[in-house]
Amino acid sequence: MPQVATAAARVAFMIGDPIAHAVMPLKVNQWARDTGTDVMMTPLKIAPEDVAGFFATLRRLDNCLGSVVTAPHKHAALQAVDALSADARLVGAVNVVIRRADGRLLGDNTDGPGFVAAMQAQGIDPRGLNALQFGCGGAGASIAARLVRDGAGVTLCDPAPGKAQALAERLGGGARAIGAPDSVAGYGLVVNASTVGLDGVSMVHDLAGLEPGTLVGDVVTKPPVTPFLERARLLGARIQPGAAMATAQIPLILTRFGIT
Repeated sequence: MPQVATAAARVAFMIGDPIAHAVMPLKVNQWARDTGTDVMMTPLKIAPEDVAGFFATLRRLDNCLGSVVTAPHKHAALQAVDALSADARLVGAVNVVIRRADGRLLGDNTDGPGFVAAMQAQGIDPRGLNALQFGCGGAGASIAARLVRDGAGVTLCDPAPGKAQALAERLGGGARAIGAPDSVAGYGLVVNASTVGLDGVSMVHDLAGLEPGTLVGDVVTKPPVTPFLERARLLGARIQPGAAMATAQIPLILTRFGIT
């Protein structure tokens, strides 16, 4: 039976800076209402200097399940937890923190699994794909790791010196780093895993050479269709908006919070 959260609800947070663009709290709360699950997710805009204090408080909140973490706090969350999953340790970033009953915090990362799950929902198997990815931050590292694990070859680009190369070395033979390419020709998957486009104007690449039928994905959720994705669509590509990745992560995150 549909219901709104009660004072006995189990609470999860989602933190970021900014946070108003996030779609997950709305979708989780709609699911909770429609299924009659007494759970709620609250978005919080937390400045970088306040992240450590937030996690210290989280440890003492007995009715709290944990927190989803978005940019720019995924690396800070890595330092705030007591233990890491294998995925979080590999990619060096945390996007979900699970609070145990004793107040201990476990860091995990579901960005990559969520991105690939959204691809699979469109009937696209990453195995054998030649992928080009822009951005090697927290979300980007997780997406690249999952693509490599699932059999894709991933070419990485990032404007920060050495960042793409360092990630490629962690991921092994399925990944390589290059400078900014003039063309995206020859790639079956092109991903913007950076925050470029959040302003509704910028594009991480002009998609010169894009081939029709290529899947172009974005992690940015607002605007729902970024200029990068709109350009891809006009060129005949398939697109995967950021909201698709966020939505695909919801069951993964709820399971980690102990909700089925």
